[in-house]
Amino acid sequence: MAVKNTKRREEILTAAYRMFSENQYDQVSLSDIAKAVGINKSLLQHYYTQKIEIVKTMLGELLETSFTYMEKLTCREDELFQRISDFNMLFFKGVANNYTLRQFILSSVRHSECLDAWVDTICSWLRCYCGEATFSFRQLKTALVFAMGGTMHLFIHQDELDIDYHRFCSVHIRAILALLNYDAPRIEGIIEQTDRRIDQIDVAAFLNYCEANIPWLVL
Repeated sequence: MAVKNTKRREEILTAAYRMFSENQYDQVSLSDIAKAVGINKSLLQHYYTQKIEIVKTMLGELLETSFTYMEKLTCREDELFQRISDFNMLFFKGVANNYTLRQFILSSVRHSECLDAWVDTICSWLRCYCGEATFSFRQLKTALVFAMGGTMHLFIHQDELDIDYHRFCSVHIRAILALLNYDAPRIEGIIEQTDRRIDQIDVAAFLNYCEANIPWLVL
């Protein structure tokens, strides 16, 4: 298999990010992205045969970079869902504070395949923390699929519903934990701990970290 040009790959992802930030996912074609890069569609498909592969790559890199940043902030003894809650709140606080990133997320999560890719990436990150959990990985993924489906609909309609990032993040974590039979005091304790931590984090530093570590991300 031929070695793929890393610079060309970054040019494709940079163009795709800009286009998905300005248009809905279904309004952008591979031909549109190829034209923006200045290459033909056949060469583009040497790197990504389908449009969904581009979005999966971008979501994967964005989420994995965010996970790495969060690992520096969480405590080693934190339980699984404290990590999920903290990540969820910081990530969407960052999204709420950057218009271009917000538009990209809005464009991509409207598509079911993109949302599936999001869930798969988060599940891969969390798998290593499930060893001592009282539920199975399958139960965790089921809860994530259900909760993220509802949360993303709130995110998509947040302006018309007048819901800020904190509200739908709280709804998200409460839904996951309730599905896994956490009791109300424990759920509220996790959310309160998250609020204390995220209030102390400079969201601009988080966004700068993501931009510095993702070549195609221009905020």
